[in-house]
Amino acid sequence: MAADDDVREELTRLEHEWMHAHQSRDADRLEELVADGFRFTAIHLHPEPMTREQWMGAALGGYTITTFAFEEIDVDVFGETAVAHARYSQIASYSTVNLSNVFRLTDVWSKHAGHWQVVARHSSVLG
Repeated sequence: MAADDDVREELTRLEHEWMHAHQSRDADRLEELVADGFRFTAIHLHPEPMTREQWMGAALGGYTITTFAFEEIDVDVFGETAVAHARYSQIASYSTVNLSNVFRLTDVWSKHAGHWQVVARHSSVLG
């Protein structure tokens, strides 16, 4: 469907914008993209999901992304909800912890008031 193709293209662009905003610590853009109630799950970092507030604190604080790349992104569209499956690599750190690796990301996006926002991310280390 052409409409779904447009959504896939938009969400692929938003995935990149989200990580650019994270990399540059663009608080205003992160506020627009990351929904209230957002959860981040990364068992390799913490056994419990992080809240939006915890994730934003890290993203705007000590989490430093030097470089990143989406090696692939595949988006499934379900009306006002979409799931992005990505292979992602980064050179990054948080405080003294090296977070450079290759990851499999699953991001859930939802359309709120005409705008897409990410509501959940699950990250698994591949490397």
